[in-house]
Amino acid sequence: MLRWGLFTLAGPEHRGLRQAVIAGLSAQRIEALRPTIRHLADAARRDLLGAANPDLVRDFVAPLSARAFCALAGIDQQQAGRIGFAIAVIGEQLSFAPAPDRLAAANREARGLLRLLHELESEGQSGLMRDIAARLPSGSAAKAADLVAGFAFDAVETTISGVFCVLDYLMQQEQLRLDLSAGQYTLSDAVQEAFRLTSPTILTARMAAGDIVWRGETIAAGTSLTMWWPSGNLDGWAFEQPTRFDPARPAKRHLAFGVGGHGCLGRQLASLLAEEAVRALLVSGGPQPVRIGETRFLPRFSRLSESAPIRFV
Repeated sequence: MLRWGLFTLAGPEHRGLRQAVIAGLSAQRIEALRPTIRHLADAARRDLLGAANPDLVRDFVAPLSARAFCALAGIDQQQAGRIGFAIAVIGEQLSFAPAPDRLAAANREARGLLRLLHELESEGQSGLMRDIAARLPSGSAAKAADLVAGFAFDAVETTISGVFCVLDYLMQQEQLRLDLSAGQYTLSDAVQEAFRLTSPTILTARMAAGDIVWRGETIAAGTSLTMWWPSGNLDGWAFEQPTRFDPARPAKRHLAFGVGGHGCLGRQLASLLAEEAVRALLVSGGPQPVRIGETRFLPRFSRLSESAPIRFV
């Protein structure tokens, strides 16, 4: 499933396939999804209100992210539960604490998801896959379904992390609704500031392909490097009063989605999903969610919460 994931590739092969994925994840396609995502977020809120012991992740963010991926890829919404389960099982094996006894189950789920995507491509019903296929480099062994499978993990699990972190943080901002109503900043500004302050994806690891001279030091070829994104997002040289929630601060690109040739191509989808989740849950009126109990995080490369109980007031 991850054979054609862009994070596993380098050089010309990576650049050509990345351009194909960019063609599929166009700004027009993502923005056109907004009405659908808004509808899905409103439905997820109703489900959350009806839950006996509501959990922000289990009953709202996780199902919403899986449904959003289905909407993007042109997959029947009836498959959202199956896809969400498959990604969770696969994600466990890609974590800091894989479970060897469940490796066979993860491989089975990966094969099933890949098969589903190839069937969808062969049916020609997915606009996303058609656009990716049209931009594939000549002679590439990859299919559009392979590339979608490669980013399915990020499109679901990493998005769950991001939307949860944004919601969890903005729930603590008591003035959010008043400030938005007064026009002190936009909902998009608030969401991006929450991404900066929480850094849902904690790190990215790379290896130096050649010697690098940086600030008078030489980093030898083959050295493992870790980009620690929270450090950059809370850097006082880049952001004045970096720990302060200030959506109206002068625009400056944060690092919550990485940067450069391997920067997150799904940043617009994740941002749209977070905006509509905040709108549905925190801004649209009605009972407001309040966090209770303890947040338990899973051993992932992103701040993925296993549980986040809430109550409504």
